[in-house]
Amino acid sequence: MKRFLILFVCMGVMALAGCGGKEEPAETKKPVTMEEVKKEAGEAAKSAEAYTRQQMDEYRQQVQAKLEDYDKKLDEMRTKAEKMKKEAKAETEQRIAELRKKRDEAAKELEKMQSTSGKVWEDIKKGLDSALEEMDKAYQQAASRFK
Repeated sequence: MKRFLILFVCMGVMALAGCGGKEEPAETKKPVTMEEVKKEAGEAAKSAEAYTRQQMDEYRQQVQAKLEDYDKKLDEMRTKAEKMKKEAKAETEQRIAELRKKRDEAAKELEKMQSTSGKVWEDIKKGLDSALEEMDKAYQQAASRFK
């Protein structure tokens, strides 16, 4: 039994000794030059700028589509208002005028976005998102009168 135990321990030690891997030689890399760093930084900046411009264009198209949709909805609302009685018609037309004003403010923010980049774009986007959300709520309130 002792021999078996000693044999078992020896085999374990030999197995563990065999598990140690050989160290692989470190790769020899050439040093990075300042020109390479500048080149890669420039490429990264161009990529980031192109990505930001792409995001701006996609967002601008989405907002433009929303504004066109609001124009249609407001035109429909005006058509319905024409059929209302005098007092209700006046109130609805006032709401439509307020909605048009909000729509025009959002359009102005969209125009500002055309000439901006980076952080300024993010700030304008937040403001525009807020304006669109406010306009949507106001429209929903006005449209609820027709239901």
